[in-house]
Amino acid sequence: MANPPSYSEEYLRQTQQPVIYGICSALIVTETLAVVLRIVSKVVGRLRWGIDDLFIALGLLINLAINTCAIVDAKYGGVGLHEARVLQINPGMLNVWGHMIIIIPILYLAAVVPPKLVLLHLYLSIFTQKAFRRSCYGVAVVVLTNWFANTIAAFLSCQPLSFYWTQEGHCFDVNQFFRWGSFANIVTDVVMLILPMPSILELQISLRLKLGILVTFILGSLGLITSIVRFYEFYVTNAEVDGTWSGATLDLWSAVEPGIYLITACIPSYRPLIRFFQKRNKGSVPSMPSDPGSSVGGLHSRSSPAYEMSTGRRFKRLGSYKGMEEDVVGLVDVGVHHSRPEAGKITVDREFHVRRD
Repeated sequence: MANPPSYSEEYLRQTQQPVIYGICSALIVTETLAVVLRIVSKVVGRLRWGIDDLFIALGLLINLAINTCAIVDAKYGGVGLHEARVLQINPGMLNVWGHMIIIIPILYLAAVVPPKLVLLHLYLSIFTQKAFRRSCYGVAVVVLTNWFANTIAAFLSCQPLSFYWTQEGHCFDVNQFFRWGSFANIVTDVVMLILPMPSILELQISLRLKLGILVTFILGSLGLITSIVRFYEFYVTNAEVDGTWSGATLDLWSAVEPGIYLITACIPSYRPLIRFFQKRNKGSVPSMPSDPGSSVGGLHSRSSPAYEMSTGRRFKRLGSYKGMEEDVVGLVDVGVHHSRPEAGKITVDREFHVRRD
């Protein structure tokens, strides 16, 4: 009979548990703070509540569950320690680890969905082009289908499912499932990053504001980076070898990726809060320029008149609210008309549709 392998004390003392505790605790605080700031921003901006707020709340609950499960997995399942060390401490801990190895992936698959739907809802609330909106709905279908299909696959990964903690039964290739089950997240992230770019570049606004809007949408797609890193980490990690040790990497990235998705989904909603603090710091709001020649043909915020008109024969041009351009252009759809003017009629070649919340 072969002797059991021996391990050095240094090997047995190795631990990744402090990293798990630290990162998961930081994620709990950061995710909660991100959602609280979103709520405050909407209250300050007097914005309407919608289905996207329900998605954010659902996403927060699932993310908190993932982080809690990862901490429990480390404390009571031995994740972050070598399996040989766990067997020395308490072999029963592997039962907890076996449950968490299926619970955490199922929560992860659900956690990445709400933030993506929030960003798609934002796109739909801003842009009105039919092709663009159809693309958004198509991406939403892919996101939901991927979640549903992978969740079913997770429940069918082992027969019976108790194999994970009893080691009795059989499974398909768990490594391949963990690695490729989330690949659709990368694809949808790339599509969601590219989708609004043409529409933003066509907006008739200043370069500064255009860059600001682009940066906002790029920040909302930061989850793409963590999605790629998670895919790589899962690709190089063998979940079937030294399960409690390799499980630390799997648990952490299953918590980090949806956490970043949730935080970045909240970022675009912070604009009213930022403007609120900017106004307080300045102490006053810039006034409407009185000289019609100084206007640049921009739009105004909802707190200012859309235009001014004199009682004489001459009309004043559309004025601009210096420094307040961002408050207005965020929710406008610009339609350009190229039809030839008819004799005896005045043709407007730009039409601005302003949505009032």
